[in-house]
Amino acid sequence: MELIENKLNVSMYRPSNSSAFAHLIIPTLVLVLGVAFIFSKNVYLYWLGEVVLSIFFLQSFILLHECGHLSFFKTRALNVVFGHFFGLLSVIPFYSWQQMHGLHHRWTGWRDKDPTTESTIKPSDSTLKNYIINIAWWLFIPVFYLSYKISNYWNLFKIKQYLNAKKYKKVRLHIIIYLFIFMTIVLFFGDFLWKYIAPAFVLSLVWKELVIMTQHSHVEMPIANNNEVKPFSYLNQVKYTRSFYLNSFISKYFLFNFNLHEAHHAYPGLPAYKLAEVILNIPKEPTYFSWLLKAKSMKGVDYIFKTSKQTGKKF
Repeated sequence: MELIENKLNVSMYRPSNSSAFAHLIIPTLVLVLGVAFIFSKNVYLYWLGEVVLSIFFLQSFILLHECGHLSFFKTRALNVVFGHFFGLLSVIPFYSWQQMHGLHHRWTGWRDKDPTTESTIKPSDSTLKNYIINIAWWLFIPVFYLSYKISNYWNLFKIKQYLNAKKYKKVRLHIIIYLFIFMTIVLFFGDFLWKYIAPAFVLSLVWKELVIMTQHSHVEMPIANNNEVKPFSYLNQVKYTRSFYLNSFISKYFLFNFNLHEAHHAYPGLPAYKLAEVILNIPKEPTYFSWLLKAKSMKGVDYIFKTSKQTGKKF
């Protein structure tokens, strides 16, 4: 299948600090609006504020992703500084994210080589665990996202298997620093966090799962089975990736084109705000809600651990 209609001259799509800061305007407004509402004495406005704030936390996670690629701002320093800021807001150590997510991009397409998909080769032998996965999937409980987040960016035992000693020690140091920061914040601001921040953050976990589960789940991928294999080229990774489509304004300014995941894998160094300019010779589907309805009609274990060929359900 021919995937790319025209190979981009990437040098024409360099990050721009002015464009990056311009794209921070809407999340800043979302944050201000959410904070204004959560301090309202009106209970309805309070809960509306929590919903709005949860969208800001989703945006923070996406911006962590962009800064991790060092492609949101023009300078490395700005990407790193804001990457740590959004990492703290997402409760994901920035350097840990950067290293493991880099391996995801290197090995996308090989299900057992990619650290973010290697756990989805087959379901558990435990009937109880599979039952819990199915119930959580149907009830929008973000069990998979929490597992993905903890396993790939906090679990030092797993991380050590993928990184050399130098990078592993740096990741370990960053995780310790982040833990110290979080414990300090909880110690001094625990009541405030519980009342005003926790509801929005928990709700944001649902949004995050409903986004990342569109990208590589229920997609046909080969398995290396401990054989020596080469990574797929970025352009060929499109075959193992899924985008979803929304209103272009929402896509660009609220999701920073995070939904255009095929274009992102084809050109991972491209700034998010330039991804809509990538032309892929593939159908623009599914729409988000068609994906959601079809995915949620399936058992969680089928959607996560099986492929379209195995279930007969295509997106």
